[in-house]
Amino acid sequence: MQELSNVIASKYEEIIEKIKSFSGEYLNEEYKNICVIATETLFQDCEEQLKKGKSFSWAAGIVHAIGTINNLFDSKEEPYIKATDLYKAFGVSSSTGSSKSKEVKNLLGLSNESKQWIIGKSTDIISNSMLEAEREAAATASNLAQKDESTENEKKEPFKFAVHKSFIMSQRIIDFAWKQKNYKNRSKYAKEALDVYEDCADAYIILSKDSSLNDTQRKELLEKAVKAAQNLLRINNLEDAQPELFKLKIAEPLFGAKYNLATHLWKIGEKESAIDQAFDILKYNEQDNLMVRSLLVNWLLIEKRYAQLKELLEKYEKDNLAALHYSKVVLLYKTNEIKAAENALRRAYKRNPHVIPYILKQKRVPSSLPHSIRFGSEEEAIRYADMGLAVWDDSNMIQWVKEKKNDFDMINFN
Repeated sequence: MQELSNVIASKYEEIIEKIKSFSGEYLNEEYKNICVIATETLFQDCEEQLKKGKSFSWAAGIVHAIGTINNLFDSKEEPYIKATDLYKAFGVSSSTGSSKSKEVKNLLGLSNESKQWIIGKSTDIISNSMLEAEREAAATASNLAQKDESTENEKKEPFKFAVHKSFIMSQRIIDFAWKQKNYKNRSKYAKEALDVYEDCADAYIILSKDSSLNDTQRKELLEKAVKAAQNLLRINNLEDAQPELFKLKIAEPLFGAKYNLATHLWKIGEKESAIDQAFDILKYNEQDNLMVRSLLVNWLLIEKRYAQLKELLEKYEKDNLAALHYSKVVLLYKTNEIKAAENALRRAYKRNPHVIPYILKQKRVPSSLPHSIRFGSEEEAIRYADMGLAVWDDSNMIQWVKEKKNDFDMINFN
Protein backbone atom coordinates (compact mmCIF):
# COMPACT_ATOMS: atom_id res chain seq x y z
CA MET A 1 0.00 0.00 0.00
CA GLN A 2 1.18 3.50 -0.81
CA GLU A 3 1.84 5.81 2.12
CA LEU A 4 -1.08 8.11 2.76
CA SER A 5 -0.76 11.77 1.88
CA ASN A 6 -1.38 14.29 4.63
CA VAL A 7 -4.78 15.13 3.13
CA ILE A 8 -6.08 11.57 3.00
CA ALA A 9 -4.53 10.78 6.41
CA SER A 10 -6.43 13.73 7.85
CA LYS A 11 -9.64 12.38 6.34
CA TYR A 12 -8.96 8.99 7.90
CA GLU A 13 -8.56 10.60 11.31
CA GLU A 14 -11.81 12.54 10.92
CA ILE A 15 -13.75 9.40 10.03
CA ILE A 16 -12.25 7.49 12.96
CA GLU A 17 -13.14 10.28 15.38
CA LYS A 18 -16.74 10.38 14.14
CA ILE A 19 -17.09 6.62 14.41
CA LYS A 20 -15.63 6.57 17.92
CA SER A 21 -17.89 9.37 19.05
CA PHE A 22 -20.99 7.69 17.61
CA SER A 23 -20.03 4.27 19.00
CA GLY A 24 -19.47 5.68 22.46
CA GLU A 25 -23.00 7.11 22.51
CA TYR A 26 -25.05 4.51 20.64
CA LEU A 27 -23.09 1.28 20.19
CA ASN A 28 -20.46 -0.69 22.12
CA GLU A 29 -16.74 -1.49 22.11
CA GLU A 30 -17.04 -4.39 19.66
CA TYR A 31 -18.91 -2.28 17.13
CA LYS A 32 -16.37 0.50 17.49
CA ASN A 33 -13.43 -1.84 16.97
CA ILE A 34 -14.86 -3.56 13.91
CA CYS A 35 -15.83 -0.22 12.34
CA VAL A 36 -12.32 1.11 12.97
CA ILE A 37 -10.75 -1.90 11.27
CA ALA A 38 -13.22 -1.59 8.38
CA THR A 39 -12.11 2.03 7.95
CA GLU A 40 -8.45 1.07 8.06
CA THR A 41 -9.04 -1.67 5.46
CA LEU A 42 -10.78 0.78 3.14
CA PHE A 43 -7.92 3.27 3.39
CA GLN A 44 -5.37 0.53 2.71
CA ASP A 45 -7.12 -0.95 -0.30
CA CYS A 46 -9.37 1.77 -1.72
CA GLU A 47 -7.58 5.09 -1.20
CA GLU A 48 -8.67 6.56 -4.53
CA GLN A 49 -12.37 5.96 -3.82
CA LEU A 50 -12.02 7.47 -0.33
CA LYS A 51 -10.79 10.75 -1.80
CA LYS A 52 -14.33 11.39 -3.04
CA GLY A 53 -17.07 12.24 -0.57
CA LYS A 54 -17.13 13.89 2.83
CA SER A 55 -15.79 12.35 6.02
CA PHE A 56 -19.13 12.19 7.83
CA SER A 57 -20.76 10.54 4.79
CA TRP A 58 -18.13 7.81 4.79
CA ALA A 59 -18.40 7.41 8.57
CA ALA A 60 -22.17 6.96 8.31
CA GLY A 61 -21.77 4.55 5.40
CA ILE A 62 -19.22 2.41 7.24
CA VAL A 63 -21.29 2.11 10.42
CA HIS A 64 -24.49 1.46 8.45
CA ALA A 65 -22.82 -1.19 6.27
CA ILE A 66 -21.37 -3.01 9.28
CA GLY A 67 -24.70 -2.62 11.06
CA THR A 68 -26.71 -4.25 8.27
CA ILE A 69 -24.86 -7.56 8.60
CA ASN A 70 -24.91 -7.42 12.43
CA ASN A 71 -28.66 -6.79 12.96
CA LEU A 72 -28.06 -3.27 14.25
CA PHE A 73 -31.46 -2.18 12.94
CA ASP A 74 -33.39 -5.09 14.52
CA SER A 75 -35.27 -3.81 17.58
CA LYS A 76 -34.96 -7.24 19.19
CA GLU A 77 -31.17 -7.02 19.23
CA GLU A 78 -28.71 -5.03 21.36
CA PRO A 79 -27.41 -2.52 20.51
CA TYR A 80 -30.23 -1.18 18.37
CA ILE A 81 -30.79 2.06 16.48
CA LYS A 82 -33.09 3.12 13.68
CA ALA A 83 -31.35 3.74 10.38
CA THR A 84 -32.91 7.20 10.19
CA ASP A 85 -31.50 8.04 13.63
CA LEU A 86 -28.07 6.83 12.52
CA TYR A 87 -28.15 9.12 9.49
CA LYS A 88 -29.33 11.99 11.65
CA ALA A 89 -26.52 11.46 14.17
CA PHE A 90 -23.95 11.72 11.39
CA GLY A 91 -25.72 14.67 9.79
CA VAL A 92 -26.39 13.02 6.42
CA SER A 93 -29.55 12.42 4.44
CA SER A 94 -31.05 8.95 4.12
CA SER A 95 -30.13 8.80 0.44
CA THR A 96 -26.50 9.79 1.11
CA GLY A 97 -26.15 7.36 4.01
CA SER A 98 -27.73 4.51 2.08
CA SER A 99 -25.62 5.22 -1.00
CA LYS A 100 -22.36 5.26 0.99
CA SER A 101 -23.39 2.10 2.82
CA LYS A 102 -23.82 0.27 -0.49
CA GLU A 103 -20.46 1.57 -1.67
CA VAL A 104 -18.76 0.35 1.50
CA LYS A 105 -20.40 -3.07 1.13
CA ASN A 106 -19.12 -3.36 -2.41
CA LEU A 107 -15.60 -2.23 -1.53
CA LEU A 108 -15.31 -4.59 1.44
CA GLY A 109 -17.34 -7.40 -0.12
CA LEU A 110 -19.70 -7.42 2.87
CA SER A 111 -22.35 -10.09 3.21
CA ASN A 112 -23.93 -12.19 5.93
CA GLU A 113 -21.28 -14.80 5.12
CA SER A 114 -18.41 -12.38 5.85
CA LYS A 115 -17.41 -13.89 9.19
CA GLN A 116 -14.57 -11.46 9.76
CA TRP A 117 -17.10 -8.63 9.92
CA ILE A 118 -19.69 -10.42 12.08
CA ILE A 119 -19.50 -9.34 15.72
CA GLY A 120 -19.05 -12.20 18.16
CA LYS A 121 -18.04 -14.77 15.56
CA SER A 122 -14.91 -16.74 16.44
CA THR A 123 -12.96 -18.36 13.65
CA ASP A 124 -9.59 -20.06 13.12
CA ILE A 125 -6.34 -18.62 11.88
CA ILE A 126 -3.45 -20.60 10.41
CA SER A 127 -0.16 -19.10 11.44
CA ASN A 128 1.20 -18.36 7.96
CA SER A 129 0.25 -14.68 7.98
CA MET A 130 -0.64 -12.64 11.00
CA LEU A 131 -1.62 -9.59 8.96
CA GLU A 132 -4.03 -11.55 6.77
CA ALA A 133 -5.60 -13.20 9.77
CA GLU A 134 -8.55 -10.85 10.16
CA ARG A 135 -10.63 -13.66 8.66
CA GLU A 136 -9.56 -16.19 11.24
CA ALA A 137 -8.90 -16.36 14.99
CA ALA A 138 -6.45 -19.11 15.88
CA ALA A 139 -2.88 -19.96 14.95
CA THR A 140 -1.76 -23.36 13.71
CA ALA A 141 1.49 -24.99 12.74
CA SER A 142 0.24 -27.92 10.69
CA ASN A 143 3.73 -29.22 10.00
CA LEU A 144 4.20 -30.06 13.67
CA ALA A 145 1.97 -33.15 13.56
CA GLN A 146 4.00 -36.17 14.65
CA LYS A 147 3.50 -39.87 15.25
CA ASP A 148 2.30 -40.75 18.72
CA GLU A 149 5.00 -42.76 20.44
CA SER A 150 2.45 -45.05 22.09
CA THR A 151 0.55 -45.86 18.89
CA GLU A 152 2.56 -46.09 15.70
CA ASN A 153 -0.30 -45.27 13.33
CA GLU A 154 -1.81 -42.51 15.42
CA LYS A 155 -0.73 -38.92 14.76
CA LYS A 156 -0.80 -35.99 17.15
CA GLU A 157 -3.11 -33.12 16.44
CA PRO A 158 -1.43 -30.03 14.93
CA PHE A 159 -0.43 -27.52 17.59
CA LYS A 160 -3.00 -24.74 17.81
CA PHE A 161 -3.09 -21.44 19.64
CA ALA A 162 -6.20 -19.28 19.79
CA VAL A 163 -5.78 -15.51 19.59
CA HIS A 164 -8.24 -12.79 20.48
CA LYS A 165 -10.04 -11.15 17.59
CA SER A 166 -9.04 -7.73 18.93
CA PHE A 167 -5.38 -8.65 18.50
CA ILE A 168 -5.96 -9.28 14.79
CA MET A 169 -7.61 -5.88 14.49
CA SER A 170 -4.78 -4.15 16.34
CA GLN A 171 -2.17 -5.75 14.08
CA ARG A 172 -3.86 -4.39 10.98
CA ILE A 173 -3.77 -0.91 12.49
CA ILE A 174 -0.10 -1.40 13.39
CA ASP A 175 0.68 -2.45 9.83
CA PHE A 176 -0.95 0.79 8.76
CA ALA A 177 1.02 2.74 11.40
CA TRP A 178 4.44 1.48 10.25
CA LYS A 179 3.73 2.77 6.74
CA GLN A 180 3.33 6.38 7.88
CA LYS A 181 5.97 8.94 6.93
CA ASN A 182 6.44 10.60 10.31
CA TYR A 183 6.43 9.71 14.00
CA LYS A 184 3.38 11.87 14.74
CA ASN A 185 1.14 9.76 12.52
CA ARG A 186 2.75 6.48 13.53
CA SER A 187 2.24 7.23 17.21
CA LYS A 188 -1.38 8.23 16.65
CA TYR A 189 -2.20 4.89 15.06
CA ALA A 190 -0.13 3.03 17.64
CA LYS A 191 -2.35 4.51 20.35
CA GLU A 192 -5.41 3.47 18.35
CA ALA A 193 -4.06 -0.07 18.24
CA LEU A 194 -3.66 -0.04 22.03
CA ASP A 195 -7.25 1.15 22.37
CA VAL A 196 -8.32 -1.92 20.41
CA TYR A 197 -5.96 -4.37 22.16
CA GLU A 198 -3.89 -3.35 25.17
CA ASP A 199 -1.27 -6.06 24.67
CA CYS A 200 -0.14 -4.83 21.25
CA ALA A 201 3.66 -5.08 21.55
CA ASP A 202 4.44 -3.27 18.31
CA ALA A 203 2.48 -0.25 19.49
CA TYR A 204 4.79 0.16 22.49
CA ILE A 205 7.81 -0.21 20.20
CA ILE A 206 6.54 2.60 17.98
CA LEU A 207 5.87 4.83 21.01
CA SER A 208 9.42 4.17 22.26
CA LYS A 209 10.74 5.95 19.14
CA ASP A 210 9.58 9.33 20.47
CA SER A 211 12.68 11.55 20.37
CA SER A 212 11.51 13.51 23.42
CA LEU A 213 11.78 10.46 25.69
CA ASN A 214 14.75 9.92 27.97
CA ASP A 215 16.53 6.57 28.21
CA THR A 216 14.53 5.43 31.23
CA GLN A 217 11.18 6.20 29.63
CA ARG A 218 12.21 4.42 26.44
CA LYS A 219 13.33 1.40 28.44
CA GLU A 220 9.99 1.29 30.29
CA LEU A 221 8.04 1.29 27.03
CA LEU A 222 10.18 -1.50 25.57
CA GLU A 223 9.73 -3.54 28.74
CA LYS A 224 5.98 -3.03 28.32
CA ALA A 225 6.34 -4.31 24.76
CA VAL A 226 7.98 -7.51 25.99
CA LYS A 227 5.34 -7.95 28.70
CA ALA A 228 2.53 -7.33 26.21
CA ALA A 229 3.96 -9.96 23.86
CA GLN A 230 4.16 -12.45 26.72
CA ASN A 231 0.58 -11.65 27.71
CA LEU A 232 -0.50 -12.32 24.13
CA LEU A 233 1.14 -15.76 24.33
CA ARG A 234 -0.26 -16.22 27.85
CA ILE A 235 3.13 -17.01 29.38
CA ASN A 236 4.94 -15.54 32.38
CA ASN A 237 8.10 -17.59 32.04
CA LEU A 238 9.43 -18.55 28.63
CA GLU A 239 10.84 -21.80 30.01
CA ASP A 240 7.32 -22.98 30.89
CA ALA A 241 5.93 -22.47 27.38
CA GLN A 242 5.49 -25.24 24.85
CA PRO A 243 8.36 -25.14 22.32
CA GLU A 244 5.89 -25.32 19.42
CA LEU A 245 4.46 -21.97 20.45
CA PHE A 246 7.66 -20.12 19.52
CA LYS A 247 7.54 -21.52 15.98
CA LEU A 248 4.25 -19.77 15.27
CA LYS A 249 3.91 -16.37 13.62
CA ILE A 250 2.15 -15.17 16.75
CA ALA A 251 5.49 -15.35 18.65
CA GLU A 252 7.25 -12.84 16.39
CA PRO A 253 6.16 -9.75 18.40
CA LEU A 254 7.91 -11.23 21.44
CA PHE A 255 11.23 -11.62 19.65
CA GLY A 256 10.91 -8.19 18.04
CA ALA A 257 10.22 -6.59 21.43
CA LYS A 258 13.14 -8.37 23.10
CA TYR A 259 15.45 -7.37 20.23
CA ASN A 260 14.51 -3.70 20.56
CA LEU A 261 14.92 -3.88 24.33
CA ALA A 262 18.31 -5.59 24.01
CA THR A 263 19.72 -2.95 21.64
CA HIS A 264 18.46 -0.15 23.88
CA LEU A 265 19.92 -1.76 27.01
CA TRP A 266 23.28 -2.01 25.26
CA LYS A 267 23.10 1.61 24.21
CA ILE A 268 22.47 2.83 27.77
CA GLY A 269 25.26 0.72 29.24
CA GLU A 270 23.24 -2.16 30.69
CA LYS A 271 25.34 -4.57 28.70
CA GLU A 272 24.87 -7.72 30.75
CA SER A 273 21.09 -7.40 30.53
CA ALA A 274 21.35 -6.74 26.80
CA ILE A 275 23.37 -9.92 26.30
CA ASP A 276 20.88 -11.90 28.38
CA GLN A 277 18.02 -10.69 26.17
CA ALA A 278 19.95 -11.64 23.03
CA PHE A 279 20.69 -15.13 24.33
CA ASP A 280 17.00 -15.49 25.19
CA ILE A 281 16.03 -14.74 21.60
CA LEU A 282 18.48 -17.29 20.22
CA LYS A 283 17.30 -19.90 22.70
CA TYR A 284 13.63 -19.67 21.78
CA ASN A 285 13.79 -18.44 18.19
CA GLU A 286 15.87 -21.15 16.56
CA GLN A 287 15.56 -19.64 13.09
CA ASP A 288 16.97 -16.32 14.32
CA ASN A 289 15.32 -14.42 11.48
CA LEU A 290 16.34 -11.18 13.25
CA MET A 291 20.03 -12.10 12.87
CA VAL A 292 20.61 -11.57 16.59
CA ARG A 293 23.68 -13.80 16.42
CA SER A 294 25.44 -11.17 14.28
CA LEU A 295 24.93 -8.62 17.03
CA LEU A 296 25.67 -10.94 19.93
CA VAL A 297 29.10 -12.06 18.69
CA ASN A 298 30.26 -8.44 18.70
CA TRP A 299 28.87 -7.81 22.17
CA LEU A 300 30.62 -10.89 23.55
CA LEU A 301 33.92 -9.78 21.99
CA ILE A 302 33.62 -6.29 23.44
CA GLU A 303 32.85 -7.70 26.90
CA LYS A 304 35.64 -10.30 26.53
CA ARG A 305 33.25 -13.15 27.23
CA TYR A 306 35.37 -15.43 25.09
CA ALA A 307 34.14 -18.78 26.43
CA GLN A 308 30.53 -17.93 25.59
CA LEU A 309 31.58 -16.60 22.19
CA LYS A 310 33.52 -19.77 21.39
CA GLU A 311 30.48 -21.87 22.27
CA LEU A 312 28.22 -19.66 20.13
CA LEU A 313 30.56 -19.83 17.13
CA GLU A 314 30.72 -23.61 17.42
CA LYS A 315 26.93 -23.75 17.39
CA TYR A 316 26.87 -21.78 14.12
CA GLU A 317 30.03 -23.32 12.67
CA LYS A 318 28.47 -23.82 9.22
CA ASP A 319 26.90 -20.37 9.12
CA ASN A 320 27.79 -18.14 6.17
CA LEU A 321 27.33 -14.78 7.91
CA ALA A 322 30.34 -12.49 7.60
CA ALA A 323 29.84 -11.30 11.18
CA LEU A 324 30.46 -14.78 12.55
CA HIS A 325 33.51 -15.48 10.37
CA TYR A 326 35.23 -12.17 11.12
CA SER A 327 34.35 -12.41 14.82
CA LYS A 328 36.07 -15.78 14.92
CA VAL A 329 39.20 -14.13 13.50
CA VAL A 330 39.18 -11.54 16.29
CA LEU A 331 38.57 -14.18 18.97
CA LEU A 332 41.50 -16.31 17.82
CA TYR A 333 43.80 -13.28 17.51
CA LYS A 334 42.84 -11.97 20.96
CA THR A 335 43.48 -15.38 22.52
CA ASN A 336 46.92 -15.60 20.84
CA GLU A 337 46.00 -18.40 18.45
CA ILE A 338 47.63 -16.52 15.59
CA LYS A 339 48.04 -19.39 13.14
CA ALA A 340 44.40 -20.39 13.60
CA ALA A 341 43.43 -16.73 13.28
CA GLU A 342 45.26 -16.54 9.94
CA ASN A 343 43.36 -19.56 8.64
CA ALA A 344 40.09 -18.08 9.89
CA LEU A 345 40.90 -14.76 8.21
CA ARG A 346 41.59 -16.54 4.92
CA ARG A 347 38.17 -18.25 5.13
CA ALA A 348 36.43 -15.02 6.14
CA TYR A 349 38.10 -13.12 3.29
CA LYS A 350 36.99 -15.80 0.87
CA ARG A 351 33.42 -15.61 2.20
CA ASN A 352 33.24 -11.83 1.95
CA PRO A 353 36.26 -9.84 0.73
CA HIS A 354 34.32 -6.55 0.91
CA VAL A 355 34.70 -6.40 4.71
CA ILE A 356 38.48 -5.86 4.73
CA PRO A 357 38.47 -2.28 3.32
CA TYR A 358 36.21 -1.23 6.21
CA ILE A 359 38.48 -2.90 8.77
CA LEU A 360 41.49 -1.16 7.23
CA LYS A 361 39.60 2.15 7.25
CA GLN A 362 39.89 2.45 3.49
CA LYS A 363 36.12 2.81 3.28
CA ARG A 364 33.56 4.54 5.48
CA VAL A 365 30.18 3.16 6.41
CA PRO A 366 27.53 5.08 4.44
CA SER A 367 24.91 7.03 6.36
CA SER A 368 22.10 5.09 4.68
CA LEU A 369 22.30 1.36 5.40
CA PRO A 370 21.04 -1.30 2.96
CA HIS A 371 17.70 -2.90 3.85
CA SER A 372 18.49 -6.32 2.42
CA ILE A 373 21.71 -8.27 2.10
CA ARG A 374 23.15 -11.27 0.31
CA PHE A 375 25.92 -13.45 1.69
CA GLY A 376 29.28 -12.27 0.38
CA SER A 377 27.97 -8.93 -0.86
CA GLU A 378 29.06 -5.33 -0.35
CA GLU A 379 25.75 -4.77 1.45
CA GLU A 380 26.57 -7.48 3.97
CA ALA A 381 29.99 -5.90 4.51
CA ILE A 382 28.37 -2.52 5.19
CA ARG A 383 25.98 -4.07 7.70
CA TYR A 384 28.83 -5.82 9.49
CA ALA A 385 31.01 -2.71 9.49
CA ASP A 386 28.18 -0.66 10.98
CA MET A 387 27.96 -2.84 14.07
CA GLY A 388 31.26 -4.73 14.22
CA LEU A 389 34.17 -2.35 13.67
CA ALA A 390 34.54 -1.56 17.37
CA VAL A 391 36.15 -4.95 17.97
CA TRP A 392 38.85 -4.11 15.40
CA ASP A 393 40.08 -1.03 17.26
CA ASP A 394 43.60 -2.41 17.62
CA SER A 395 46.40 -0.98 15.46
CA ASN A 396 48.50 -4.15 15.68
CA MET A 397 45.62 -6.33 14.58
CA ILE A 398 44.74 -3.97 11.72
CA GLN A 399 48.36 -4.04 10.51
CA TRP A 400 48.31 -7.83 10.72
CA VAL A 401 45.11 -7.95 8.62
CA LYS A 402 46.69 -5.64 6.05
CA GLU A 403 49.75 -7.86 5.71
CA LYS A 404 47.71 -11.03 5.46
CA LYS A 405 45.41 -9.53 2.86
CA ASN A 406 48.43 -8.69 0.71
CA ASP A 407 49.63 -12.29 1.08
CA PHE A 408 46.21 -13.65 0.11
CA ASP A 409 45.99 -11.36 -2.90
CA MET A 410 49.48 -12.33 -4.05
CA ILE A 411 48.67 -16.04 -3.82
CA ASN A 412 45.44 -15.53 -5.74
CA PHE A 413 47.25 -13.46 -8.37
CA ASN A 414 49.86 -16.13 -8.89
